[in-house]
Amino acid sequence: MFSEITTKRQFPDFLISKRPIPINVVSLKFANNIYWMSSVVNDSDSESFQQNYLRPYEDNEEGLLDCCDTEENYDILLTKSGKFMTSFYVPSSLLSFIIGSKGIKLKNLQKITNTLIKVPKPNEKGNIKVTGDTERKVASARTQISMIVMQQRDKLPIKQILRQPPRGVTQSVFQKPEKLHLTMCALTLVDDQEVHTAQKVLQNCYDDFISHIFKKNEKHLIIIQGLEIMNDDPSEVNILYGNVHMGSEQNEKLQNMAAKISEYYYKAGLARRQYDRVKLHVTLMNTNFRNADEKCEHFDATYILEKFHNYKFGVVNFTSIQLSIRFTSGDDKYYDSALTIDI
Repeated sequence: MFSEITTKRQFPDFLISKRPIPINVVSLKFANNIYWMSSVVNDSDSESFQQNYLRPYEDNEEGLLDCCDTEENYDILLTKSGKFMTSFYVPSSLLSFIIGSKGIKLKNLQKITNTLIKVPKPNEKGNIKVTGDTERKVASARTQISMIVMQQRDKLPIKQILRQPPRGVTQSVFQKPEKLHLTMCALTLVDDQEVHTAQKVLQNCYDDFISHIFKKNEKHLIIIQGLEIMNDDPSEVNILYGNVHMGSEQNEKLQNMAAKISEYYYKAGLARRQYDRVKLHVTLMNTNFRNADEKCEHFDATYILEKFHNYKFGVVNFTSIQLSIRFTSGDDKYYDSALTIDI
């Protein structure tokens, strides 16, 4: 019978331990030279060795700054006292949300983050200052304060918005406020004789028809509400106009007046016949208004239509009908008028 004797090999501690390797250094003198010999300390002597050297390395992850703790690029400074500190501005109207009732919220925040947080007094300008033992604690406190501020900011009504102007939209394409008008019919009159004829036609139309549906000394209100364009593609627009109506009861009167004026001018040979219903509108934007030195191009009305599709611009009194002359300006900065009929 054979018996197998096995022995477990003992590996040195330095192969399995994180602590520093214990080494003894001894000087040896040979002839006129001195040599140094180093040897690993035996396990029996390791305890005494540990006391003579620095303690083993320990991770200090809790004091390190993690990039995820920061919401932006900012400085955390090391003060003369060895503390870390950061300061930042918060609007005074939001400070109460950081302090909380009787300062309870601020105290809890300091306790959780183990920092000292100094908040400006009410109606006092200044920055919030956060001081702590480590960068991580300071960053954590600042992040939590920033989250509180952001949550409260989201609840406030939006007062400003940063937006690039739509393509092709410049100040020049807008109709001047003093020249806003409701277009009934467009005429091309080539001489004074045709202007005189147009005056007579409009007066006759008023006497025969308009005066009977819109009587004098009565209040007639016109409502400008909603936007439309003259083509199908909102990204390539030449003319944008406001819709016009007078309410359910009188709106048909306004429509009939526009149709009758077009009919009178057609019969006089001064306008084309209108087969479709006259579109009542107030021109608000037109690329023909561009300055001479500007590039002639369409404009993108997509956002404008989405934002103001059914917007009510206002209500005005319908007081007169005018035969206006384009590309002119009177004393009141409106167009010169070849004929004005008061309603």
